[in-house]
Amino acid sequence: MSLIAGYEQFSSEFLSLQRQVARRMRTLQAFAHQSHHLLPNNQLEKLASSWSMIEQGWQRDSVMENFEFHSHFIEQLLQIMMLLARRMERPVADEFVGIDSASPEKTNAGLSARKQAFSQVGLLVFVCNQLPSLIEQVAKIRGLSTLAASRGSVDELELGKLKYFIQGTRVQYEKVRNQADRLGENTDNRIPALPLIKAYEFKLMFLLTTVEKEVMEPRAIRMDSSQLFSLATEIIDAYLKVVDEGLTLLYLWQEESLDLWHKHGDQV
Repeated sequence: MSLIAGYEQFSSEFLSLQRQVARRMRTLQAFAHQSHHLLPNNQLEKLASSWSMIEQGWQRDSVMENFEFHSHFIEQLLQIMMLLARRMERPVADEFVGIDSASPEKTNAGLSARKQAFSQVGLLVFVCNQLPSLIEQVAKIRGLSTLAASRGSVDELELGKLKYFIQGTRVQYEKVRNQADRLGENTDNRIPALPLIKAYEFKLMFLLTTVEKEVMEPRAIRMDSSQLFSLATEIIDAYLKVVDEGLTLLYLWQEESLDLWHKHGDQV
């Protein structure tokens, strides 16, 4: 957004991120092709179209057009994440039907089979919906506040959006923090980065307060845009680390669940 507005200091980050997204889009397409229609073709086509519009047409967009295009693109990605999460719930539900709740059966993680089944559903929601939604809120604040700081002023449309996103971030963070507390116990602390949610609370609140006081209130903004960008990016990267480790644990649990399913199948 700042680059479209003419502020070249973000050009290196832009080129790096553009290549990264393009590479991951190709990876997603390859995964979808190999997974025998795990993802609906129409959703993949719409996603590819959205990215193509951003990648090829960004220089002709207005700042707010580009913001809305990116927001729509991320919403589509979040929908795909939730679709995959719902599909991951199914084998777990099927595997544990008929396993007695008092069964001493343990997984390799040391959890009872039934406890792991319920923990997996909660973790899926956390890493595929709740935390990514918080990350997106922070990213929107980063984009708008960095643009305003680069320009030295904020218009009414940007001001309204910032107020809305900051309020939404505070609400979403409470949900994430509460769920993180539960997951720490339910997963027997198998996600080493999970404490980062609380550890970065001060930095998140500092970011929100700084945007409110230094970007939204002054008539002439003097806040350094690169400082805002760096702080928001540091918070986002910490949250993404939690997402990555949560997904790694989900993968491990899926493998263990399949092993347990085969074990019970052999006993029938």
